Amino acid sequence: MDRDKVKVILKETIEKAFDKDELMERRAGYIGNDTINLMAESALNVLLAVEEVQEFLKSEGLIKNK
Repeated sequence: MDRDKVKVILKETIEKAFDKDELMERRAGYIGNDTINLMAESALNVLLAVEEVQEFLKSEGLIKNK
């Protein structure tokens, strides 16, 4: 997984959600590039954490490979 590529995809997706007013009802204040960058970085960290937990559970035999 190329972290930079994934961050760009996440950033573009978050920007589109705000551009299309999908999140406007929950938006409290100005959402700028810094905020969107932080959201993308946070989303990437969550995805990586979920992947690590799944790999750990597989290694412990708690879940099966598909």
